[in-house]
Amino acid sequence: MGLGIQPRIARATFRLNCLAMRHLPPRRELLVLTYHRVGRRHELWPDASSLAECTTAGFEAQMTWLREHATPVDIAAVLQILDGERRPPNRPVLITFDDGYREDMARVRPCCERLGIRPLVFLPTAFIGTARRFWWDRVAICIKTAVCRELRVRLEGEGEVALPLATVAGREQAVERLTAHVKRLSPVAREELLAGLERELGVGSTALAERPGVLAWEEARELQTCFDFGAHTVTHPVLSSLGTEELRRELAESKAEVARHLGGCHTFAIPFGGGSDYAAETVRVAAEEGYRAVFSLEDSLRAPIRTGGCWMVDRLTLNAVQGADGLAAKVTWPEIFVPKWTRLVRERLAPVRTA
Repeated sequence: MGLGIQPRIARATFRLNCLAMRHLPPRRELLVLTYHRVGRRHELWPDASSLAECTTAGFEAQMTWLREHATPVDIAAVLQILDGERRPPNRPVLITFDDGYREDMARVRPCCERLGIRPLVFLPTAFIGTARRFWWDRVAICIKTAVCRELRVRLEGEGEVALPLATVAGREQAVERLTAHVKRLSPVAREELLAGLERELGVGSTALAERPGVLAWEEARELQTCFDFGAHTVTHPVLSSLGTEELRRELAESKAEVARHLGGCHTFAIPFGGGSDYAAETVRVAAEEGYRAVFSLEDSLRAPIRTGGCWMVDRLTLNAVQGADGLAAKVTWPEIFVPKWTRLVRERLAPVRTA
């Protein structure tokens, strides 16, 4: 089902979903929802490589609905449920954030404190408290601040293509296509392409921001009153492209850093999180490094899988800029919006599955 029709279904069925939740039988399966950015377009400009999942008001509406119609749980409760130490409540939902954008955490903190909801935030440790920008934000800045009406660039498998930049929609599409292309590059090739874009578009260096984009450690410690934290690697690479030694370094060093600064680290989120972004070896190494849970982002409803001592848990995405109606539809009828568990994923995880 395409993303375009989902918001319309959500709006049309919102009242029905609120009513249905009062009469549907209990559902004990865990849902894990993923956010990256929260805010309006002007609040995110120009760093946002795509629209946020919701505005600040939309997030508050979503969390209020969730508190009234489902059961928000924190990571401590999730681990107890997965280990069989605790019976799952009706409609358990864990909220997660990837990347730890500092201004976004400030926007959602008042709502989380008021409602008693503890999101789990995954931190890429090399960016903590620094002015370094993520490469996808650098792509967005190049395109969204360019003064030209067209960009000619060579894309893998397509040759040289012309990307129209005359309209907002054209720039959004250019960001999407370039992001998909840049993601596949090595770090060296990625930096060369970004530097070339900056020169061609005349936007100057985009490597650093005026202020830290990701939480500083002292800010994260302060937020531990209402957030939990896990690791998101050191440099946010595509893990399936790494050798075993580099993969282990990314997982081990990020875990050690989070634990050193925040008092412990038991969870890890795979950067990008799709089926092509990690391999069975990723989960094996995570288990060997002592993680209790690894989170992917394949948008499936598969049950958590025990893999060599840790749990493999998938998460669900939300459409851009939604309020309570989008969340209500996904939590009430997740099967309508989420692809079914596929044979390909089962086969890929089979080598690390344990009894």
